[in-house]
Amino acid sequence: MDDRTMRVRIMPAGDVPGVATSRQWPLSTLVAYLFDGRSCDEVRELLAVGEGIAHGNLVSWTPLSLSAQELSAIESRFPKPHPAPALSYERAAFVELDMPALQPTLSVPIRGDQPLVEGIAQRAAYLSFDYGPWADVYVSTLTREEAAELLADPARRVHDAGEAELAKRIIGEDDAALRFAVPRPESPPPWREPRV
Repeated sequence: MDDRTMRVRIMPAGDVPGVATSRQWPLSTLVAYLFDGRSCDEVRELLAVGEGIAHGNLVSWTPLSLSAQELSAIESRFPKPHPAPALSYERAAFVELDMPALQPTLSVPIRGDQPLVEGIAQRAAYLSFDYGPWADVYVSTLTREEAAELLADPARRVHDAGEAELAKRIIGEDDAALRFAVPRPESPPPWREPRV
């Protein structure tokens, strides 16, 4: 296992005001942080560049090259999928309506405390452990009626940047799914600072 320590600079990305902070992270923590919606090859490319955006932050470090085998060795220490854990949807870090269901190109945040969501959660299937949100992911396909109801009621949605209106226009053409990301209390993200 690569035990290098990396000096990482983190600053809010875009127009979000904030102060840059520096952290000393094990290389494995930086790799985990960069898996935010990325594949192994994309993480390797980003490591070689020395900067990128992850979790809404601009992150920079001294560029380094890792082979696919070295990255796989680091990744092998990350949490593994559970055999078949039950969904505790009330612990979900986020709930999103995805379109199309299997390879989403559009996601709309949905409030998890809605009765319709509770019913959908009961039939959700376990998908995998996702390093991006650092959580177990569950998915339940939606009927067109369920998707339309979730999208039509602003009280059911979390604020979005127009994705809901676009999704409402194409709901008849694509299938949809509700995706739940549930963090593991016993395996917090390695980049999270321990609470004192």
